[in-house]
Amino acid sequence: MRVTIACGGTGGHVYPALAVAAALRARDASTDVLFIGAGGLASRLIPQAGWPFRRVAARPLSRRLSWRMPWAAAVTVAGTLQSTAHLRAFRPGVVLSAGGYAAAPVGAAAALLRIPLVLQEQNLHPGVTHRLLRRWARAVSVPHASAARVFDGKAVVTGVPIDPARVLGGARERGQRRFGLDPSRMTVLVLGGSQGARSINEAMVDAAPRLADPDRVQVLHQTGAAHEGWVSARAAGLGRPVYVAVGYIEDVADAYACADLVVCRAGASTLAEVTARGLPCIIVPYPHAAEGHQEVNARLHADSGAAVLLPDRELSGARLAGLLDRLRADPAALRAMAAASRRLGRPDAAAQVAALVISAAGKERT
Repeated sequence: MRVTIACGGTGGHVYPALAVAAALRARDASTDVLFIGAGGLASRLIPQAGWPFRRVAARPLSRRLSWRMPWAAAVTVAGTLQSTAHLRAFRPGVVLSAGGYAAAPVGAAAALLRIPLVLQEQNLHPGVTHRLLRRWARAVSVPHASAARVFDGKAVVTGVPIDPARVLGGARERGQRRFGLDPSRMTVLVLGGSQGARSINEAMVDAAPRLADPDRVQVLHQTGAAHEGWVSARAAGLGRPVYVAVGYIEDVADAYACADLVVCRAGASTLAEVTARGLPCIIVPYPHAAEGHQEVNARLHADSGAAVLLPDRELSGARLAGLLDRLRADPAALRAMAAASRRLGRPDAAAQVAALVISAAGKERT
Protein backbone atom coordinates (compact mmCIF):
# COMPACT_ATOMS: atom_id res chain seq x y z
CA MET A 1 0.00 0.00 0.00
CA ARG A 2 1.12 3.54 -0.74
CA VAL A 3 0.17 6.38 1.58
CA THR A 4 0.85 10.11 1.28
CA ILE A 5 0.90 12.13 4.50
CA ALA A 6 0.53 15.91 4.40
CA CYS A 7 1.49 18.04 7.38
CA GLY A 8 2.50 21.53 8.43
CA GLY A 9 5.96 22.50 9.52
CA THR A 10 5.63 22.59 13.31
CA GLY A 11 6.26 19.77 15.74
CA GLY A 12 2.57 19.72 16.64
CA HIS A 13 1.76 18.43 13.15
CA VAL A 14 4.98 16.59 12.32
CA TYR A 15 5.21 14.28 15.35
CA PRO A 16 1.66 12.87 15.03
CA ALA A 17 2.26 12.35 11.30
CA LEU A 18 5.51 10.48 11.98
CA ALA A 19 3.75 8.37 14.62
CA VAL A 20 1.08 7.28 12.13
CA ALA A 21 3.70 6.49 9.47
CA ALA A 22 5.52 4.26 11.96
CA ALA A 23 2.25 2.55 12.91
CA LEU A 24 1.44 1.89 9.25
CA ARG A 25 4.87 0.40 8.65
CA ALA A 26 4.54 -1.72 11.80
CA ARG A 27 1.29 -3.21 10.47
CA ASP A 28 2.72 -3.88 7.02
CA ALA A 29 6.45 -3.62 6.37
CA SER A 30 5.83 -3.16 2.63
CA THR A 31 3.89 0.10 3.12
CA ASP A 32 5.40 3.02 1.20
CA VAL A 33 4.89 6.48 2.70
CA LEU A 34 5.57 9.84 1.04
CA PHE A 35 5.41 13.03 3.10
CA ILE A 36 4.45 16.31 1.46
CA GLY A 37 4.60 19.66 3.25
CA ALA A 38 6.25 23.05 3.52
CA GLY A 39 9.52 23.93 5.24
CA GLY A 40 10.14 24.45 8.92
CA LEU A 41 10.69 21.56 11.29
CA ALA A 42 9.08 19.12 8.84
CA SER A 43 11.88 19.50 6.28
CA ARG A 44 14.40 18.44 8.95
CA LEU A 45 12.61 15.89 11.12
CA ILE A 46 10.93 13.84 8.40
CA PRO A 47 14.11 13.05 6.39
CA GLN A 48 15.95 12.42 9.68
CA ALA A 49 13.34 9.77 10.47
CA GLY A 50 14.09 8.11 7.14
CA TRP A 51 10.96 9.07 5.20
CA PRO A 52 10.93 10.71 1.75
CA PHE A 53 9.75 14.32 1.80
CA ARG A 54 8.55 16.63 -0.98
CA ARG A 55 8.23 20.35 -0.40
CA VAL A 56 5.41 22.40 -1.92
CA ALA A 57 4.44 26.06 -1.83
CA ALA A 58 2.07 27.01 0.99
CA ARG A 59 1.03 30.03 3.02
CA PRO A 60 -1.22 30.40 6.08
CA LEU A 61 -4.88 30.69 5.13
CA SER A 62 -6.32 33.99 6.30
CA ARG A 63 -9.25 33.86 8.73
CA ARG A 64 -10.43 37.36 7.86
CA LEU A 65 -10.38 39.76 4.94
CA SER A 66 -6.95 41.29 4.39
CA TRP A 67 -4.51 42.27 1.65
CA ARG A 68 -2.72 38.95 2.20
CA MET A 69 -5.64 36.86 0.96
CA PRO A 70 -4.91 37.08 -2.82
CA TRP A 71 -1.25 36.20 -2.25
CA ALA A 72 -2.10 33.27 0.03
CA ALA A 73 -4.66 32.03 -2.51
CA ALA A 74 -2.14 32.25 -5.36
CA VAL A 75 0.48 30.35 -3.37
CA THR A 76 -2.09 27.69 -2.42
CA VAL A 77 -3.01 27.23 -6.08
CA ALA A 78 0.67 26.79 -6.95
CA GLY A 79 1.08 24.32 -4.09
CA THR A 80 -1.99 22.39 -5.27
CA LEU A 81 -0.48 22.05 -8.75
CA GLN A 82 2.81 20.84 -7.25
CA SER A 83 0.96 18.42 -4.97
CA THR A 84 -1.05 17.09 -7.91
CA ALA A 85 2.17 16.29 -9.75
CA HIS A 86 3.63 14.52 -6.69
CA LEU A 87 0.46 12.47 -6.16
CA ARG A 88 0.26 11.45 -9.80
CA ALA A 89 3.87 10.30 -9.69
CA PHE A 90 3.55 8.42 -6.39
CA ARG A 91 0.02 7.06 -6.96
CA PRO A 92 -1.05 6.63 -3.31
CA GLY A 93 -4.10 4.62 -2.34
CA VAL A 94 -4.98 7.17 0.34
CA VAL A 95 -3.89 10.61 1.59
CA LEU A 96 -3.73 11.49 5.28
CA SER A 97 -3.73 15.15 6.30
CA ALA A 98 -2.17 15.83 9.70
CA GLY A 99 -3.15 19.50 9.50
CA GLY A 100 -1.41 22.83 9.21
CA TYR A 101 -1.63 25.24 6.31
CA ALA A 102 0.86 23.16 4.28
CA ALA A 103 -1.66 20.31 4.22
CA ALA A 104 -4.28 22.43 2.42
CA PRO A 105 -2.83 22.15 -1.12
CA VAL A 106 -2.17 18.43 -0.69
CA GLY A 107 -5.71 17.79 0.50
CA ALA A 108 -7.08 19.86 -2.38
CA ALA A 109 -5.01 17.84 -4.85
CA ALA A 110 -6.30 14.57 -3.34
CA ALA A 111 -9.88 15.79 -3.77
CA LEU A 112 -9.22 16.78 -7.41
CA LEU A 113 -7.69 13.38 -8.15
CA ARG A 114 -10.41 11.55 -6.17
CA ILE A 115 -7.93 9.88 -3.89
CA PRO A 116 -9.48 8.85 -0.54
CA LEU A 117 -8.71 11.49 2.09
CA VAL A 118 -8.46 11.00 5.87
CA LEU A 119 -8.01 13.92 8.26
CA GLN A 120 -6.14 13.73 11.57
CA GLU A 121 -7.21 16.70 13.71
CA GLN A 122 -5.20 17.28 16.89
CA ASN A 123 -7.10 20.18 18.45
CA LEU A 124 -10.47 20.39 20.16
CA HIS A 125 -11.15 23.48 18.03
CA PRO A 126 -10.38 22.23 14.50
CA GLY A 127 -8.05 24.26 12.31
CA VAL A 128 -9.13 26.13 9.21
CA THR A 129 -7.44 23.63 6.84
CA HIS A 130 -9.49 20.70 8.10
CA ARG A 131 -12.69 22.70 8.24
CA LEU A 132 -12.17 23.40 4.52
CA LEU A 133 -11.25 19.80 3.64
CA ARG A 134 -13.92 18.02 5.70
CA ARG A 135 -16.35 17.87 2.76
CA TRP A 136 -14.03 15.50 0.87
CA ALA A 137 -12.81 13.40 3.80
CA ARG A 138 -13.76 9.75 4.17
CA ALA A 139 -13.01 9.82 7.92
CA VAL A 140 -11.70 12.27 10.50
CA SER A 141 -9.62 11.37 13.54
CA VAL A 142 -10.37 13.68 16.47
CA PRO A 143 -8.84 13.91 19.97
CA HIS A 144 -12.06 14.01 21.97
CA ALA A 145 -15.80 13.66 21.47
CA SER A 146 -16.26 17.41 21.90
CA ALA A 147 -14.47 17.96 18.55
CA ALA A 148 -16.64 15.51 16.61
CA ARG A 149 -19.64 17.75 15.91
CA VAL A 150 -17.74 19.84 13.33
CA PHE A 151 -17.22 16.89 10.99
CA ASP A 152 -20.74 15.82 9.99
CA GLY A 153 -20.71 12.26 11.30
CA LYS A 154 -17.30 11.41 9.85
CA ALA A 155 -15.40 11.78 13.13
CA VAL A 156 -13.80 8.91 15.03
CA VAL A 157 -12.38 9.61 18.51
CA THR A 158 -8.82 8.26 18.50
CA GLY A 159 -6.81 10.76 20.53
CA VAL A 160 -3.70 12.46 19.16
CA PRO A 161 -1.11 10.05 17.72
CA ILE A 162 2.18 9.68 19.55
CA ASP A 163 5.15 7.45 18.92
CA PRO A 164 5.18 5.13 21.96
CA ALA A 165 8.91 4.52 21.64
CA ARG A 166 9.66 8.25 21.52
CA VAL A 167 7.42 9.09 24.47
CA LEU A 168 7.10 5.97 26.63
CA GLY A 169 10.46 4.30 26.06
CA GLY A 170 12.42 6.36 28.61
CA ALA A 171 14.12 5.21 31.80
CA ARG A 172 14.24 7.39 34.90
CA GLU A 173 17.73 6.44 36.07
CA ARG A 174 19.17 6.77 32.56
CA GLY A 175 17.55 10.17 32.17
CA GLN A 176 18.89 11.36 35.51
CA ARG A 177 22.39 10.39 34.42
CA ARG A 178 21.92 11.93 30.97
CA PHE A 179 20.78 15.31 32.28
CA GLY A 180 22.80 15.37 35.50
CA LEU A 181 19.79 15.28 37.81
CA ASP A 182 19.61 14.37 41.50
CA PRO A 183 17.39 11.30 42.14
CA SER A 184 16.31 12.65 45.54
CA ARG A 185 14.74 15.87 44.19
CA MET A 186 11.39 16.59 42.61
CA THR A 187 11.94 17.22 38.88
CA VAL A 188 10.01 19.94 37.08
CA LEU A 189 10.11 19.50 33.29
CA VAL A 190 9.50 22.75 31.38
CA LEU A 191 8.40 22.50 27.74
CA GLY A 192 7.59 25.56 25.65
CA GLY A 193 7.17 23.70 22.37
CA SER A 194 9.85 22.95 19.78
CA GLN A 195 10.70 26.65 19.39
CA GLY A 196 10.45 27.55 23.06
CA ALA A 197 8.18 30.06 24.79
CA ARG A 198 9.75 33.30 25.97
CA SER A 199 7.11 34.10 28.61
CA ILE A 200 7.45 30.63 30.18
CA ASN A 201 11.24 30.83 29.97
CA GLU A 202 11.35 34.18 31.77
CA ALA A 203 8.84 33.11 34.42
CA MET A 204 10.63 29.83 35.17
CA VAL A 205 14.05 31.44 35.58
CA ASP A 206 12.46 34.05 37.84
CA ALA A 207 10.48 31.42 39.78
CA ALA A 208 13.41 29.13 40.57
CA PRO A 209 15.11 31.26 43.26
CA ARG A 210 11.70 32.10 44.78
CA LEU A 211 10.90 28.47 45.63
CA ALA A 212 10.32 27.85 49.32
CA ASP A 213 12.76 24.91 49.41
CA PRO A 214 15.00 25.06 46.32
CA ASP A 215 17.20 22.23 47.62
CA ARG A 216 14.34 19.77 47.12
CA VAL A 217 13.52 20.79 43.53
CA GLN A 218 15.34 20.65 40.20
CA VAL A 219 14.41 21.98 36.77
CA LEU A 220 14.92 20.39 33.36
CA HIS A 221 14.05 23.12 30.87
CA GLN A 222 13.65 22.86 27.09
CA THR A 223 14.15 26.50 26.16
CA GLY A 224 14.05 26.49 22.37
CA ALA A 225 17.30 26.99 20.45
CA ALA A 226 16.84 30.76 20.19
CA HIS A 227 16.56 31.15 23.98
CA GLU A 228 19.09 28.61 25.22
CA GLY A 229 21.96 31.10 25.63
CA TRP A 230 20.28 33.64 27.90
CA VAL A 231 18.33 31.07 29.91
CA SER A 232 21.50 29.04 30.54
CA ALA A 233 23.39 32.18 31.56
CA ARG A 234 20.73 33.23 34.06
CA ALA A 235 20.31 29.69 35.38
CA ALA A 236 24.05 29.38 35.95
CA GLY A 237 23.96 32.38 38.26
CA LEU A 238 21.21 30.99 40.47
CA GLY A 239 23.32 28.61 42.53
CA ARG A 240 20.22 26.64 43.45
CA PRO A 241 18.01 24.86 42.62
CA VAL A 242 19.67 22.47 40.17
CA TYR A 243 18.74 23.94 36.79
CA VAL A 244 19.47 22.19 33.46
CA ALA A 245 18.66 24.26 30.36
CA VAL A 246 18.63 22.55 26.95
CA GLY A 247 17.73 24.15 23.62
CA TYR A 248 15.90 21.10 22.31
CA ILE A 249 15.54 17.69 23.97
CA GLU A 250 15.98 15.03 21.31
CA ASP A 251 15.51 12.07 23.68
CA VAL A 252 12.29 13.30 25.22
CA ALA A 253 11.31 9.86 26.54
CA ASP A 254 14.08 10.02 29.14
CA ALA A 255 13.04 13.55 30.06
CA TYR A 256 9.45 12.44 30.61
CA ALA A 257 10.66 9.49 32.66
CA CYS A 258 12.50 11.90 34.99
CA ALA A 259 9.59 14.31 35.39
CA ASP A 260 7.32 14.57 38.42
CA LEU A 261 5.52 17.68 37.15
CA VAL A 262 5.40 19.40 33.75
CA VAL A 263 5.06 23.10 32.91
CA CYS A 264 4.02 23.45 29.28
CA ARG A 265 2.02 25.12 26.54
CA ALA A 266 -1.26 23.56 25.43
CA GLY A 267 -0.17 22.23 22.07
CA ALA A 268 -2.17 19.09 21.28
CA SER A 269 0.90 16.90 20.72
CA THR A 270 2.56 18.00 23.96
CA LEU A 271 -0.61 17.29 25.94
CA ALA A 272 -1.02 13.91 24.22
CA GLU A 273 2.51 12.97 25.27
CA VAL A 274 2.09 14.25 28.83
CA THR A 275 -1.16 12.34 29.34
CA ALA A 276 0.23 9.17 27.76
CA ARG A 277 2.88 9.32 30.50
CA GLY A 278 0.24 10.16 33.11
CA LEU A 279 2.02 13.31 34.29
CA PRO A 280 0.42 16.22 36.18
CA CYS A 281 1.04 19.60 34.65
CA ILE A 282 0.72 23.35 34.86
CA ILE A 283 -0.55 24.52 31.46
CA VAL A 284 0.14 28.01 30.13
CA PRO A 285 -1.75 28.27 26.81
CA TYR A 286 -0.13 30.28 24.04
CA PRO A 287 -2.31 33.41 23.97
CA HIS A 288 -1.95 34.04 20.22
CA ALA A 289 -2.82 30.53 19.02
CA ALA A 290 -5.22 30.50 16.08
CA GLU A 291 -8.79 31.03 17.28
CA GLY A 292 -7.71 30.39 20.87
CA HIS A 293 -7.41 26.64 20.33
CA GLN A 294 -4.74 26.20 23.02
CA GLU A 295 -7.06 27.72 25.61
CA VAL A 296 -9.71 25.15 24.62
CA ASN A 297 -7.19 22.30 24.83
CA ALA A 298 -5.98 23.44 28.25
CA ARG A 299 -9.44 23.88 29.72
CA LEU A 300 -10.39 20.26 29.00
CA HIS A 301 -7.35 19.04 30.94
CA ALA A 302 -7.94 21.44 33.81
CA ASP A 303 -11.62 20.54 34.03
CA SER A 304 -10.65 16.85 34.08
CA GLY A 305 -8.41 17.41 37.09
CA ALA A 306 -5.19 16.59 35.22
CA ALA A 307 -3.75 20.10 35.18
CA VAL A 308 -3.71 23.59 36.61
CA LEU A 309 -4.49 26.23 33.99
CA LEU A 310 -2.37 29.38 34.28
CA PRO A 311 -3.24 32.03 31.65
CA ASP A 312 -0.23 33.65 30.01
CA ARG A 313 -1.44 37.10 31.04
CA GLU A 314 -1.25 36.00 34.71
CA LEU A 315 2.11 34.27 34.37
CA SER A 316 4.97 35.59 36.52
CA GLY A 317 7.87 34.16 38.47
CA ALA A 318 6.08 34.73 41.76
CA ARG A 319 2.83 33.12 40.58
CA LEU A 320 4.61 30.11 39.10
CA ALA A 321 6.77 29.61 42.20
CA GLY A 322 3.65 29.69 44.37
CA LEU A 323 1.96 26.99 42.28
CA LEU A 324 5.06 24.81 42.30
CA ASP A 325 5.41 25.13 46.08
CA ARG A 326 1.73 24.31 46.63
CA LEU A 327 1.82 21.20 44.45
CA ARG A 328 5.12 19.95 45.86
CA ALA A 329 3.72 20.25 49.38
CA ASP A 330 0.62 18.21 48.47
CA PRO A 331 1.65 14.75 47.18
CA ALA A 332 -1.97 13.54 47.29
CA ALA A 333 -3.01 16.31 44.88
CA LEU A 334 -0.17 15.41 42.51
CA ARG A 335 -1.19 11.75 42.58
CA ALA A 336 -4.80 12.67 41.82
CA MET A 337 -3.69 14.86 38.91
CA ALA A 338 -1.48 12.07 37.58
CA ALA A 339 -4.39 9.61 37.71
CA ALA A 340 -6.62 12.07 35.83
CA SER A 341 -3.86 12.57 33.27
CA ARG A 342 -3.61 8.83 32.68
CA ARG A 343 -7.37 8.65 32.11
CA LEU A 344 -7.05 11.24 29.33
CA GLY A 345 -4.07 9.53 27.72
CA ARG A 346 -4.48 7.50 24.52
CA PRO A 347 -1.10 5.87 23.84
CA ASP A 348 -2.61 3.68 21.10
CA ALA A 349 -3.92 6.61 19.03
CA ALA A 350 -1.40 6.15 16.20
CA ALA A 351 -2.51 2.55 15.67
CA GLN A 352 -6.15 3.65 15.58
CA VAL A 353 -5.45 6.35 12.98
CA ALA A 354 -3.46 3.83 10.92
CA ALA A 355 -6.51 1.58 10.94
CA LEU A 356 -8.66 4.45 9.62
CA VAL A 357 -6.16 5.06 6.81
CA ILE A 358 -6.08 1.39 5.83
CA SER A 359 -9.87 1.19 5.93
CA ALA A 360 -10.23 4.22 3.63
CA ALA A 361 -7.75 2.73 1.15
CA GLY A 362 -9.51 -0.64 1.29
CA LYS A 363 -12.93 0.86 0.57
CA GLU A 364 -11.49 2.61 -2.50
CA ARG A 365 -10.03 -0.66 -3.85
CA THR A 366 -13.40 -2.35 -3.34
